[in-house]
Amino acid sequence: MNLPSILDQFQGFLDTPDMHNSRQKNLEAFNFPEINITNELVQDLEALDHPRNSVLGKRMESFFEIAIKHSTRYQLIASNIQVIEEKRTLGELDFLLFDKLTSRPLHVELVYKLYVYDLGFSSEDQGWIGPNRRDSYLEKIDKLKEKQFPLLYRPETLEYLKQLDLSPESVEQQLCFKAQLYSPGSYSTGILKKNNSNCLKGNWYKLEEFLKMEWNENLFLSPPKKFWSCDPAKNSSWISYSELIDEINLMFEKKKAPMVWMKTSSGYYRFFIVWW
Repeated sequence: MNLPSILDQFQGFLDTPDMHNSRQKNLEAFNFPEINITNELVQDLEALDHPRNSVLGKRMESFFEIAIKHSTRYQLIASNIQVIEEKRTLGELDFLLFDKLTSRPLHVELVYKLYVYDLGFSSEDQGWIGPNRRDSYLEKIDKLKEKQFPLLYRPETLEYLKQLDLSPESVEQQLCFKAQLYSPGSYSTGILKKNNSNCLKGNWYKLEEFLKMEWNENLFLSPPKKFWSCDPAKNSSWISYSELIDEINLMFEKKKAPMVWMKTSSGYYRFFIVWW
């Protein structure tokens, strides 16, 4: 199949907005740099296109590191620093950067999430959950605030920082929280009051809702996770409606909600079909 290239995936990562409009929940937002696509950058992307980077989170971390490497504002100090005490992993610092604009070292945690909005919750923050209901926005924020950011100040982390000639007090902590958000059905107004509305990328449907849409004549693809950052317009391999239904049923047996790309005569769309 002729699926989007790794450059298309990387561009999709760059184009995914930050869920936070600015400073929220006492977490400072990372200022993502402008990135120019060069031959050297493409070579770096092609070098990481191997199985261990097929996991979405790891792939996005690799994309972030390449973006930093090819930025003019930031310098990478270290990445994926595991803090270990007596053979027990306490946690991991995603990235340590040097901000040339402010002349300050940064600890940046990267998050790349896709959430659907469940109207059954009472608040916007509670409503954003993973398509398979296995994670949520609030759970991630709590983990960041209670575990990942405090890790910088653990005594066990001090030795790692000393090796890099850094002290915890000199390091500013920031969050890069890129997200795609999906609203229920055709419902899209009034959901985002606190977060960035540019993150809304499509809708989600239950299977019975999808079947009522009469989209039989359109073309579809349920892309593997590593392509989820992509713009569907970059895809040139499509399957029929009936083939998609077969794939959905197989995924539902595993309690997995597929992302679906749809090509129509008027454009391209993306959405989730949930099993719950």
